[in-house]
Amino acid sequence: MKEKVLSIPTPFGAPLDFYKNTWGKSGDTLSIVSGLQGDHLNGMYLNSRLSQFLDSVVEGIDPNYTLKGRVVSFPVANLNAIQSGSKLWPYDGLDMDLAFPGNPQGETTEALASAIYTHTADSYWGCILQSAPPHYEDAPHIQTLKVDGRIKKLCRDLQIETARKLNEPTKVNLLHHWHVRDIVAVTLSAGSPRTLNRPQCETLFQGIVNFMVAEKILKDKRKLKPEENTKPQFYETNDEVAVLASTAGMFLKEMKVGTSVQKGQQLGEIRDIYSGKRLEEITAPEDGFLITLRQYPIVYEKEPIATILTPKKSWREFLPWS
Repeated sequence: MKEKVLSIPTPFGAPLDFYKNTWGKSGDTLSIVSGLQGDHLNGMYLNSRLSQFLDSVVEGIDPNYTLKGRVVSFPVANLNAIQSGSKLWPYDGLDMDLAFPGNPQGETTEALASAIYTHTADSYWGCILQSAPPHYEDAPHIQTLKVDGRIKKLCRDLQIETARKLNEPTKVNLLHHWHVRDIVAVTLSAGSPRTLNRPQCETLFQGIVNFMVAEKILKDKRKLKPEENTKPQFYETNDEVAVLASTAGMFLKEMKVGTSVQKGQQLGEIRDIYSGKRLEEITAPEDGFLITLRQYPIVYEKEPIATILTPKKSWREFLPWS
């Protein structure tokens, strides 16, 4: 059900109306938020895909599932930024994900952040949908601020292969404030800003459906044979290796995100913009998983090109009897 939760007067006539979607009336709540940045189209598309799916379940169009729990969704968080086609709304220049818990009497972005926080504060689970930072592409993966038993279970239920523990951010974003309220919350990231990658979105969509079935938010009426769950690989912050450019020029990539790479394998090359000569070959410094890769080809010296996840070996693996 689509519900208006806020209406903000504007100087141009029509007010800014802010909506959420809700399915179910009881049970532990899963809240899903996308569009905190106006150029993160993958998250908004994924959220709309989930809305269509849950509508079909509630209306009885999808015969395979029954809704048992409650889901709250904010598909379009930063409406003004989305309408302008930019990460931030140019009028106030505020990053909504740096505006939490918000202020109902504050600037427009702060008022929207306050509405989201208020309407998701009683959730048991939370999920933020986003894309990579500007100029980069992410492979579909989970991001979390902590790795405790409940987070590990959430990640296993999603059945997404890769989970990254992030450094503790500034204490003004939604994920942090969800954790403060003891909400079991993660971020799902895929793709690049200002682009839409539907196959990557489908990977995350199936993961969220897997989670809802595992946690009995959804009942799958099909009598399917249980499949072996995908066990996510958890990476700490010190498992990340940044690949930097030594020269400035045009980066031409040779690899795709979401693939395993070996030490010394070519990721791409940097060419001189004026002459076209190859200035540098970019290679993987370690074996690992290519989680992030630069999409915008113009690079400066010492600018990040890629991030590779390389799980560190336990000291036990070096014992002769291991």
